[in-house]
Amino acid sequence: MRTAAALMLTGAALADALPAEAQAPARRAAASGVRVRSEAVARGRHVVVIDLDSNRLLFTKGSRVLWSAPVGTGTGLRLETDRDAWNFHTPNGTFHVTYKAREPDWIAPDWYFLEHDLPVPPENSPKRRFPRGLGAAAVYLGHGLAIHGTDKPELLGQRVSHGCIRLSDADALRLYHNVQVGTEIVVVGGANVEATPAARRRTSTSTRPAGTPPPRDPVVVSLEREETGALLERLEAELFSTAFGGSGPGWPRVASVLLFRGVKDGDDEALGGLFASLDEIGPGTLRDEYATFLSDAFVQGPLRALAVLGRMDRSLRSTVAGAIVASTVGLYPGTTDDPRLPWPTKRAPRTVLDPRSQRAWDALHVSEQEYRDSRVAAGR
Repeated sequence: MRTAAALMLTGAALADALPAEAQAPARRAAASGVRVRSEAVARGRHVVVIDLDSNRLLFTKGSRVLWSAPVGTGTGLRLETDRDAWNFHTPNGTFHVTYKAREPDWIAPDWYFLEHDLPVPPENSPKRRFPRGLGAAAVYLGHGLAIHGTDKPELLGQRVSHGCIRLSDADALRLYHNVQVGTEIVVVGGANVEATPAARRRTSTSTRPAGTPPPRDPVVVSLEREETGALLERLEAELFSTAFGGSGPGWPRVASVLLFRGVKDGDDEALGGLFASLDEIGPGTLRDEYATFLSDAFVQGPLRALAVLGRMDRSLRSTVAGAIVASTVGLYPGTTDDPRLPWPTKRAPRTVLDPRSQRAWDALHVSEQEYRDSRVAAGR
């Protein structure tokens, strides 16, 4: 078994795939590197890194950065009362995704009311519930921590939170599809963090009255109104643009709308098109991230995914199955022989499937065995 290794994450190729305004920070991050001690990184797995020194999130595969974005992190301030005390810092350490949610409510803790000079309501009071208060999506790490969206993107890149890690709504939705339960989150840096005067004025999560949700991402709302065929054309154009550096990655929100439409609404065209688009992407950073969306589609709707995969021609079915298997393993930090590894075929017993879905299950089973064999051959 490999021991944890301190590795330098590099992201030189990342800068060229970002919008012009984000390229300079990305190149600085790539030049300096981020030192991460992680067995998952050493194994080439997907890991989310939060660098408190630069206030950036990095989604990685091994030592390669697939994408990066500014985040808001804990101020380091302290609030004390005669009954309790709270330290608003983002702790260092290794965490794992415990669960994730789309457009989740925020349940306000006691400190929110104390900060706003409001009476502290009972524990189960509806006054504590803020609909969609954590933005477009949230990834929960346990210990009261989450990575979530915000309706104050202008504050990202600063120490402005009560400990949670804030992302823009677009990036929070992207991360939601990138990770699965168990994916490793490593928080590094921040040893000399000091709260600034600006942070003291900006720690509030929301001043919105309880029951008044923030607006949804207008881009997602607009995409949800489009026909599936138009969305698939848009996805193809966005993937092409991202692959050749023409603009920033607009494809994640398009892919997200197609994913939910295919899995939740039973739209075979949406899910089939999402799967088939993999065949148009060459090897590299974009393909590695896109495969996490396919893995997420399978996790959210394994029976739907198997039914759609079963209708594809054998070659494409094999390609998509291989991507789902590799991404599923890549999102799990343990070794390939770990009995807890969530192999895709574990999600649906073959005996309960119809013949068409069994073809897809068989393709996944073959890909899983090929993956195991390749790890044995590589000595990993």
